[in-house]
Amino acid sequence: MTIKFKPEKGAILKLLRTSNVNKKLKIFERLDELPEKNKIKILMKILEDSSWMLREKAAYKLAAYGSRVVPRLKKLSIQGYWYTRAAACLALGEIGNTKALDEIVSLLLIDNNPTVLHEASKALVKLAQADPNKFCARLQAKELDEVQMEKILNVVKREDADLFIELKNTLHDE
Repeated sequence: MTIKFKPEKGAILKLLRTSNVNKKLKIFERLDELPEKNKIKILMKILEDSSWMLREKAAYKLAAYGSRVVPRLKKLSIQGYWYTRAAACLALGEIGNTKALDEIVSLLLIDNNPTVLHEASKALVKLAQADPNKFCARLQAKELDEVQMEKILNVVKREDADLFIELKNTLHDE
C-alpha cells in the first residue's frame, strides 16, 4: 500500500483522520520531512488519537523538543479525553521540567481515571528525580494541605524509596 504524502500540515491532519492505524503509522514515520513547527503541531494532534501506540510514539517524539512544548503539553494534561491527559503526562515526565508540576499534582489530586493517575504518578517521580531541590521548592510553593502533601509524597515513596527520603528531608529542612 502506497500513501501519497504531501508534506503540508493540513493534508497530513486530514490523512490522520483515517481509522487505519497502519496508514497513521506510515504518516508518523514520514513526519521528519516536515518543518519543525508543523511537526510539533501534528504530534500534539496525535496525542489526541484513539491509538495508545501512536499517542505513546508522539509523546516520546515531543519529549525531544523539551521545554519548548511544555506549555502546550500542560494544557493538554488538564483538558480533553483521559487518554490525551495520560499521553501529555507521559511526555511531561520524559521532559522532566518542573514547570509542569502544578498540572501533574492537580491530576493526582482530582483525576479519577486510573491510566491518567498511573502516567501522572510516573511523571511526578521523573520530575522529582530530574531536580529534587527545584521539585521541593515548587511543591512547597503550591501550599498543599497536609493530606494532599502526604498523597503526593506517597506516590514518590511507592516508586523510589530513596528519593522519597531525600525529598522528605529537603522539605523538612526548608
